[in-house]
Amino acid sequence: MALTSFPFLLFCTLVLIVYFLVPKKIQWIVLSISSFIFLFYNNFSIETVSQAIIVLFTAYCSGIAIDKHKDKKRYLLLGVIVILGLLIYLKYTNMFLRPINYLLNMCNINYNFKLVERTSLIGISYYSLIMISYIIDVYRETCKPEKNILKLSLFMSYFPILTSGPFIRYNDIKDGLYGKHKFNFDRMCSGLVRILWGVFKVLVISQRLGYFVDTVYASPSTFNGIYIFLAVCFFTLQLYTNFSGSIDIVIGVSEIIGIKLPENFNLPFFSKTVTELWRRWHITLGAWLKDYIFYPLQKSDFVQKLNKSLRNRFGKKFGKKASLYFSMLIMWILIGAWHGGEYKFIIGSGFIQFIYIFLEDMLTPISNKINKKLGIKTDVFSYKLYQVIRTFLLFSFAMIFFRADSISNAITIIRNMFVFNPYILFDRTSLFIAGLDRFDFEILIISLVVLFSVQLLARNGSVRGKLFKQNLIFRWTILFVLIFAIIIFGCYGPGYDPATFIYRQF
Repeated sequence: MALTSFPFLLFCTLVLIVYFLVPKKIQWIVLSISSFIFLFYNNFSIETVSQAIIVLFTAYCSGIAIDKHKDKKRYLLLGVIVILGLLIYLKYTNMFLRPINYLLNMCNINYNFKLVERTSLIGISYYSLIMISYIIDVYRETCKPEKNILKLSLFMSYFPILTSGPFIRYNDIKDGLYGKHKFNFDRMCSGLVRILWGVFKVLVISQRLGYFVDTVYASPSTFNGIYIFLAVCFFTLQLYTNFSGSIDIVIGVSEIIGIKLPENFNLPFFSKTVTELWRRWHITLGAWLKDYIFYPLQKSDFVQKLNKSLRNRFGKKFGKKASLYFSMLIMWILIGAWHGGEYKFIIGSGFIQFIYIFLEDMLTPISNKINKKLGIKTDVFSYKLYQVIRTFLLFSFAMIFFRADSISNAITIIRNMFVFNPYILFDRTSLFIAGLDRFDFEILIISLVVLFSVQLLARNGSVRGKLFKQNLIFRWTILFVLIFAIIIFGCYGPGYDPATFIYRQF
């Protein structure tokens, strides 16, 4: 049941009608039942249900035990190990077995470990991590354990966010999930606008970009030069519009209910550095990893001893920096691993991102000195534009590994990207052999201009807020234009698959 599909639209409509008709004290039960229906509709089997039950009961029992017993750390570790162990077994076992089998074959040893073939429930990476954070928060005494297991199950499985997030914290969301909400017309209108904008980004822009990207990446040895360069840049835009569009839908649905969710994007492509981009991209995952991985790792005995040893040997400044980079490297490897049980994710969305941020930190003082010596103005539009374009291209390059079918496929794409064919400059129709015709390119360019214009407006405050301040005729004109753009220009052709949210698999 994809977020842009008619079944999901119908499902949400029915849920909202029932939600606002039942007595307010049982509204949370409607959400809980709806979430179970959504889960089972998407991927129901004894195996997948067992996975969810294990995670739920582990978190529930761990939270209660941590609250009641003095030896809190034992129950913390037990809960985290069980949930994390299940996640690793389901998603990452084969990542470790494949290189072992490769080495065995290299050594002419006639034995291979059997790869694990397991079906996991939709959103298992997501709900596993938020339940781990719940256990840790109970241990830290920043939240009290939930005594009602059905309420805790709603926190774990709240249906809009399972396919794409954002990451939520128990303390931040509990009042919204379990609270009593009245129907509010203005809130409904605001939520519907957010949903429409998300659907526009997914169906009109992301899906159309996907045709070009899929065609080029499916045959990287056939295409070269400008085709691959465009496919690389298009994939970054596809990923953003797909992911942020799904988040818009999720936040819009929740807003109608009365549940406030955290924002997951903050205009990432206006960033001047990769460091800044990641503060604006998948914000809730970054915050989760900082709070539950990076800062605890920095305070750990191992890193403190490493810091002390390096300071004694190489000086205070180097020791502090080195231990910081070590913790950052671990965090970025985990970010890459979270995206999937393949090494290409660790490279593309993990290791390369770490290298970018490391080099930015190391080279910025040198760059500032060079700019000052050469008299280059850094506070003018042209220099800031250069920084934005540079950041976008660096991020897009790393995403080659994210999108490619394999590491070897990514290397082929990178190699062929620098093979230039001058014929394409004189033949305008040559671009139209990669999945998009002239009409699609025109719609794509107009849509991207609209997206960029809206984002420019968003830099100075909420666009929806500005829209609702306008006259009624203007507001409805904009809304009808958006609705008809989705209906007329949305991609619903034979190649369209409403279930292909890129982040759904993670």
